[in-house]
Amino acid sequence: MSEAVCTTTPAMTSSPVEAEPSAPGEAVAAPELAVPGNVPPPVVAPERYDLALDGFTIDPSLVQNADPVLRDIGLTNAAANKLLPVARDIMARTQESLVRQIEDAAAAQKKTWHDAFVADPEIGGAHRGETEHFAAKALDALGYLQGHPFRQALNDSGFGNHPDLLRAFRRLGELLGEDGSFVRPLTAASRNRPVWERLYPDETR
Repeated sequence: MSEAVCTTTPAMTSSPVEAEPSAPGEAVAAPELAVPGNVPPPVVAPERYDLALDGFTIDPSLVQNADPVLRDIGLTNAAANKLLPVARDIMARTQESLVRQIEDAAAAQKKTWHDAFVADPEIGGAHRGETEHFAAKALDALGYLQGHPFRQALNDSGFGNHPDLLRAFRRLGELLGEDGSFVRPLTAASRNRPVWERLYPDETR
């Protein structure tokens, strides 16, 4: 009997590209395969955004202005409504910060006016009490008695300590007689008389 001769045919590779040999012990990475269904469906923006927030009435013009932005981001109506509480908190904190800045600026301005009044050599310092007396006298004569809204506004705003305002009211107060009427000096001699003599002429005789 003759022995059968076995012939082997070399295996054909399915790809013409030869795989690069890997180093000993190196794992060969498997090729990535696209798995159907992994791509998320595209977000479809609503025809019209219907935004609502509990306890708040949203201005329709604001929704209209936000519409192109929400569409550009690609938000659904539900996602847009989820952003509203966050936007409300941001606006509230921004408003609180703005109010604090205004209050701090007002307090700094009040202190500046007060310090300038106290340091003024003409109406402040040793003359401070005298200035406050004459200024109050002028306000009373003008009808702004203690507790009047105008007088209260001067105190609350700090403008009542503005040096120029106090200087003006002091001069008005110096021109007042005992009866609350304005004394108009007609001669140079009367203008040069001391303030207390012009205010209290009967006591200087």
